[in-house]
Amino acid sequence: MAAEWKPPAFGTPVWMGIPAKDVSRASQFYDTVFKLPFKKDQPASDPKDECNSFDLNPSLNLSGGIQKAPDPTGLFAPGRGGICVYWFVEDVDAIAPVIEKAGGKMLSEKEKECEGFYRFFEDTEGTVGAVYMMAKG
Repeated sequence: MAAEWKPPAFGTPVWMGIPAKDVSRASQFYDTVFKLPFKKDQPASDPKDECNSFDLNPSLNLSGGIQKAPDPTGLFAPGRGGICVYWFVEDVDAIAPVIEKAGGKMLSEKEKECEGFYRFFEDTEGTVGAVYMMAKG
């Protein structure tokens, strides 16, 4: 019997998104180079949502995926600055003023993603990250 899933502590990185124009080609690269344990994801109902996901460290709840890019927000694209860390938070809207007060800025509104929501932000150095929360209910 599988252990019951418990969410990680707030502030824990939970997702590493790797943007790719060609998800299959990029997945093959990461499988060849890093032997990432890709899951057998269901095909995306919309091609723009294509993703090939993997678990980096299940005990830490750290997973990731090769994601079709650019995404609907236009903020996530292959190239410089390509990898984006998603930080697990209680509420993506409530954390926005904290990010801004610390010198960052919010780059997107709340976006739905499978079982949760995310928002992109820019840190004080111009690096793009994201905050992620599970859907309530």
